[in-house]
Amino acid sequence: MNATQTITLTINGKVCEGRAGQTILEVATANDIYIPTLCWMKDRSPWGGCRMCIVEVAGSPKVVPACATPAVAGSQITTNSPRLHNLRRMTLELLFSERNHICPICPMNKGDCGLQHQAYLHGVDSIRFPYLYPALPMDVSGRYFGLDHNRCILCTRCVRTCDEIEGVHTLDIANRGERNLIVVDMHATFGTSETCTSCGACVAACPTGALFDKAQTYRGKLHTCTVVKTTCPECPVGCGLAVYTRENRIVEVFGDPESPLCAGHLCRKGRYETWAEPRRRITQPMLRHNGELKPVSWDEALAHIRRVRDATPVWESVLLASPRLTNEAGQAIHRVADKLDRVGVWLAPNEGALVEAPEPLADVRRQLTEADAFILLGVQPSRDHGLIASYVRRGVRQRQARLIILNCRRSDLDRYADIAVREVSLERAFWAQVAEVLRDVQRPVLLYGTEAMTPIGVAVLERLLAVFEQKASGEAPALIGLPIGTNSIGLVAAGLEAVEDVGSWLDAKPVRYLHLVLGDDHTLGERWFEEKYRALMLETLDLLVVQASYESPLTAHAHVVLPACTWAEKTGTVTNFEGRTLPLKPVIPVRGQARDDAAIVEAVYA
Repeated sequence: MNATQTITLTINGKVCEGRAGQTILEVATANDIYIPTLCWMKDRSPWGGCRMCIVEVAGSPKVVPACATPAVAGSQITTNSPRLHNLRRMTLELLFSERNHICPICPMNKGDCGLQHQAYLHGVDSIRFPYLYPALPMDVSGRYFGLDHNRCILCTRCVRTCDEIEGVHTLDIANRGERNLIVVDMHATFGTSETCTSCGACVAACPTGALFDKAQTYRGKLHTCTVVKTTCPECPVGCGLAVYTRENRIVEVFGDPESPLCAGHLCRKGRYETWAEPRRRITQPMLRHNGELKPVSWDEALAHIRRVRDATPVWESVLLASPRLTNEAGQAIHRVADKLDRVGVWLAPNEGALVEAPEPLADVRRQLTEADAFILLGVQPSRDHGLIASYVRRGVRQRQARLIILNCRRSDLDRYADIAVREVSLERAFWAQVAEVLRDVQRPVLLYGTEAMTPIGVAVLERLLAVFEQKASGEAPALIGLPIGTNSIGLVAAGLEAVEDVGSWLDAKPVRYLHLVLGDDHTLGERWFEEKYRALMLETLDLLVVQASYESPLTAHAHVVLPACTWAEKTGTVTNFEGRTLPLKPVIPVRGQARDDAAIVEAVYA
């Protein structure tokens, strides 16, 4: 096949091999030949706008952009010459003169700026052109990041990333000539955008700091940071994180390009909720005395728990865990389960059927990237699994994949759907419409969630499978179940009981001792009080122990608070929705007197 044909060309006198269809830049890079770039990014469509990667082709009077020019067998390429150097330097000088690049006060100064780096390489120490000094605005209305047009070089890396990776096309270029600007939703702002998902991929793509993370600004130079790779704790997808740290604090979080499913892309949760949300940290044990929580030592806190438990030996003791805990913490809880009356993990309604003995999934990324139809049944990927939502958007917008949404709440995906209904009709006309939409598909993917586990959801699933059985050609859909809890699968596999209705579970017998193992879960402390009876139930307890990383309404009601490590301080593993075991590695030292969840559980029930 032509796509795999090997070609040979000469670059700077070196004979290089490549594949038909590759660009000159790709062949040069594969053969360890450096060509400067600014607008080019791996896995993005080439643009050729910055002209930094221009090269000379023997026999042609023109220079061509290596990133957008196909490599031709037998051609002779020159990547370095006085002519090319002068042209590239002139390009850099024009870029510096066009906007207000004031390097000394820019947080990207001295190491992190792609424009500045190329200026150093090309010996730019002065500008021969008059500075334009345009009066350009800043947009800092977004929650996590801002846009400073003064630093923008219009490389369109952010535009192409937003369109091709996140799949929303929030960003674009408006106006003409020197008035060109990157715009949000055609002259909206990040704060008012109806399409921006706050994934931050545009910020990660920006080479100059025109797009910048508010929480990262002036925390330190990225190139001087320590980088640790770990796993995102925010959902069961299990994306890889590359965490940049300096002076024992997180400076920035990016996606790990080597992560098998995310390939470097993150959603809002992984990119920002892991570190850029302000939360009040618990760093030492606390014991309630005269109605107020007071700091105490670990020995005092543990002794108080044992003293109260021993004083009332006949009572119902319960431990309820967050689904964010590691496998190791789940195993530690299972080992001490015989010292308690009941032990469970708090799941979302109907999630138990998804996580009890699930079948391992294979080739999920390939299935998502090749799908020509997506069927969403009782799942909320835009809310719960942001990376999966980006795959759906890309498939619909770039490959014209079909999209059917059934039994799901409204979301941004509805605008791309061929069919989107909240309540599924059982009438023939509706299912005939579904069959028509799916008539020619060959590689369908069915994404199903907790609402697919209800009687109605199961009935709809059976109808869908019947549609595919009646098709004359094409494959049956790839079935991908998406739970909600980060490590629900791993904790249930460790032997913890799946608890969906906490009220009924706790009311089975009057509870006098309750140990809530929240870890670094920043949602359960709020969710507990969504039902009034849960708040009332706390008043009946003889002892409430809350093991947590952050302050919450639950810690405010606790008799004893035990400080737990956050995801950034943990060592362990989690099991993602595919059934893969993924590592958690500590990226910063443990703060204060916090301890790992497993160690705390073992100490409490020693």
